[in-house]
This record gives sequence, C-alpha cells and structure tokens, in this order.
Amino acid sequence: MYSWRARIGVIAPMNDQIEYAFNRYAPEGVAFNCVKMPFSDKDPAQADEFAEKLEKVAAMFRGDRHDAILFGFNIGARTKGTAFDQQCAAQIENISGSPALTSSMAAVEALRALGAKKVAVMTPYGEEENLSEKKFLEDNGFEVLSVTGIGYNDAFLYSTADKRHLYRNARDIDLTDADAFYVSSMHFETLELVHVYEEDFDLPAVTSHQAALWAALRRAGINDKIPYLGKLFTL
Repeated sequence: MYSWRARIGVIAPMNDQIEYAFNRYAPEGVAFNCVKMPFSDKDPAQADEFAEKLEKVAAMFRGDRHDAILFGFNIGARTKGTAFDQQCAAQIENISGSPALTSSMAAVEALRALGAKKVAVMTPYGEEENLSEKKFLEDNGFEVLSVTGIGYNDAFLYSTADKRHLYRNARDIDLTDADAFYVSSMHFETLELVHVYEEDFDLPAVTSHQAALWAALRRAGINDKIPYLGKLFTL
C-alpha cells in the first residue's frame, strides 16, 4: 500500500495539474487521491451551484478515511474572503468525516510559520481579483506591499505558464522591504521554482502549490524536511 504513512485527499480545479506535482514530491509512504471539480467563479450560474458541487465531491471521500483533505481552490483569496474558506473546510469535514483545509488557508499558515509580516505578491489575476487578494491577506494580519498580476485571464493559459515567464516576471517585482515573496495561484506550477526564487532573491518564497503541500502534510502528521521546496520545508 502506497499510503502506509498517510493518505491525503485533494479536490482540485479541472485545469490544474496538482496531482502530478504532489505525487512527484510526496515523502515516502504518502499517497494523494485527487478528485477534479469543474467550476468557474466567473460564471454566475456555476457560482450558484457551488455548494451543491462541493457537497457531491466531498461525499466521494465519505467512508474512506483520509488524514487530511485539501480544497485546492483559491476562491477565498480571489473573491469570497476568509469566512468562505473556513466555510468550505467545515463543509468538507462535515460531509467526508476527515479534517480539511483550503489552499488559501495553507498560504496564510505558511507565511505565518516563516514569520512574514510584509509580503509582495504575484498572481495571474486582474485588478479586481488582486484587490480581493490584498484584502484577504490584510484581513489575516499581513502588510501587502504590492500585488502584481502577470497578465493571464484564461484558466488554461495560466495553468500552462512556462517557468521562464514566472521567473522573469518575479524578477521585475520590488522586494526591497518584503519579509516574503508569495506567488498566489493553484494553477501556476511553481514547486521547481521555489528554491530558485529564494536563492536569487535572498528571501523566503511561498507559492500556492508549495504551501498547500506543506500544510496538507503537516495536517496528516508528516513532518519530513524537503529543503529543495524552500525554507518552509525546513521548519
């Protein structure tokens, strides 16, 4: 059995490739069971059906105990706020019977664990969503020095953003007074970039994929250190 140490459930967007990233870097004895949930928060009709969709997906984990279940959507940070994240986690826990967290909650926990107070943020979002991201972080006690969107408005495009684009845009951001650099998007493939960001910018880096993996593992009682994935994974 591959999950002899921990079994972690993941609810992820259709265009995300989170299951590949997590399984690639999973510590020995940890397995991830990923369920895709088609959803667009830009479509009012889908937004109205969100609770029903989440309930159906969470029910797929019922009766099959998981050490943690990750809701891998950044909707709370992008549009809905902290209370929405907590509501989603509670809904998943109540239905599945397993402890749950969201990727936005994971990012907050990661930044706090690193002792960050002032953050510079990079996202794929437009101005309105960036303002929501800023408010979400401020509501959780951080000073947001800047939020830089790097020009993607289509889920497929930013789920296939190449590493050169993600690195070069990050280099243009002023990180002078920041305690940490945060890359927010569960679509961005960033696990291979974290150590590069930290080495080149001389600053702790947190990304949505990295923070979600770290927090899900810690919830499951897995405390392996993986220095390749950044300072966060050395704590």
